[in-house]
Amino acid sequence: MSLCLVYLELIINQINMKKLIFTLLALVVTFSSFSQRNPDATYLSAFVYTPKDGMREKFEAAAAKKTQMFNNKEGSYIITYRILSGQNEGSYLRLLIFQNSSNYNNLLSDDEGEYWEKNVAPYVKSASGMQTWQLLNWASVGEDGPPPKFLERSIWVSKPGQDDNVRKTIYRSGQVLDKIMSGKTLRRAFQLVSGGNPNTYASFRGFNEYPHWGNSDQTFEEIYNELFGWKQYEHDLKATNNSLLDWGRNIISLQRVDYMLPSDIKSQISN
Repeated sequence: MSLCLVYLELIINQINMKKLIFTLLALVVTFSSFSQRNPDATYLSAFVYTPKDGMREKFEAAAAKKTQMFNNKEGSYIITYRILSGQNEGSYLRLLIFQNSSNYNNLLSDDEGEYWEKNVAPYVKSASGMQTWQLLNWASVGEDGPPPKFLERSIWVSKPGQDDNVRKTIYRSGQVLDKIMSGKTLRRAFQLVSGGNPNTYASFRGFNEYPHWGNSDQTFEEIYNELFGWKQYEHDLKATNNSLLDWGRNIISLQRVDYMLPSDIKSQISN
């Protein structure tokens, strides 16, 4: 029953019974597949919500209250970011963080799903389906800490069977960023495992203030070639671009919405 209620946070319009049955069946298939994932891996789930016109403040207040009531302890934290650029500019990205495969079996109660449907959904114009991402430790750099004030999210979607070049570039660019920022950058890389094309990769780079590119006298390309060899930046960039679908790359900026944070996370930030 709780698996079905996960999706109640995503459904924001009244739907007929036929659509509901189809949705729940799709959800069961998704979670059946997800349950076979690596039990030792870390996962991130993402939801995008667009408030109805004139109801932004009501949506924020209602979602913030729901977060305090149901997502205020480790294993259930939801962090909300406002999308600052791209086609979903002005919408909200809600991130269910630090999950493992077992968390999802005991994550949402009936009360949580019902609360969202009754108190938050009326203010939502549209919502995306849930996407679940697996953390790629080998491509991530920086120490864990409170969620940063700003995120830059990059997406790559490779052609079938051509993701090796994309994976290499994601890893190498992380190493370059780490050097530019003198080991003080926070960058997490993920692969999509549910809710879309499995050849989709994402990186989230976090920072708390602008400018956010460090003080290196060298360019990104210069450091890349220094680390990985002469003209490797140009070679890897071309190989990666040739491996991507035509529409397979985009970058958006996001800003944390502090008053929608779980109180535990607020305390970490204030300290």
